[in-house]
Amino acid sequence: MTWRGALEMVRRTMTAVGRAQTGLYPIEGFRLHERALRAGLTFELTIWTEATAQDNTPRGQQLRADLQSAAGQLVIIPDVEMQSLVNGRDLGHLISLVKMPPAPDLKTLVTGVPQPLLLVATDVVDPGNVGAMVRTGHANGLTAFITMGVSDPFHPKAVRTSMGSLFKTAVCHYPALIPLVDHLRQLGVATVGTVAETGVPLPKAAFAGRGTAVFMGNEYHGLPEHIITQLDQQVTIPMAAGIDSLSVNAATAVVLYEIRRRQIT
Repeated sequence: MTWRGALEMVRRTMTAVGRAQTGLYPIEGFRLHERALRAGLTFELTIWTEATAQDNTPRGQQLRADLQSAAGQLVIIPDVEMQSLVNGRDLGHLISLVKMPPAPDLKTLVTGVPQPLLLVATDVVDPGNVGAMVRTGHANGLTAFITMGVSDPFHPKAVRTSMGSLFKTAVCHYPALIPLVDHLRQLGVATVGTVAETGVPLPKAAFAGRGTAVFMGNEYHGLPEHIITQLDQQVTIPMAAGIDSLSVNAATAVVLYEIRRRQIT
């Protein structure tokens, strides 16, 4: 493959349409590649600059050796073209394309797990927030990350922000609420929605021992009413006077930590 062809392929995967068409998503930088390799991922295509390909530091030599066995194609592109892709980020001039993972079966994921913990991102717009939520969920022992609407954990920014947690997190997608809620009820998983006010104060909330799915809403509007009314419980995080909400990832961290704390104490 020519460097122009490789560059075009990578550029395609920078868009949701391109990712859907190719079945591939991009990862960028040394650290993400190292974590992807440790997670057992292989790469369909890797582009790098000549300087990166000839990096003779111990880290560069190890990464080069690993890539030569894990990458389907290795293509050197001009430095100026790489600069146009990374937009000033200094993560390591190295981008690979990874196959989108097959959609896992939710029943299989929760079967045998004593207290499955699921996180549902509902129309979370900023991919940086989505990636941060994946990382937060991974740190709290998440069983699966579920997306609805525009939430996209495979957006390049989300992948970077997840810091490799995406490679170790099961990701499911449901196009609509009712099939998801029905499926969760069939599996005996309780549903909890976060609301800015009127919910049960988080310290007083009771979480079912059979497992919990936490629904987090859009950064600007939260969970829509038609979703809230379908859930088993609504919780509110107590905050100081004059503050009406946390960032979506901060709220995710607080709620998941509280559930996790109760599970291990």
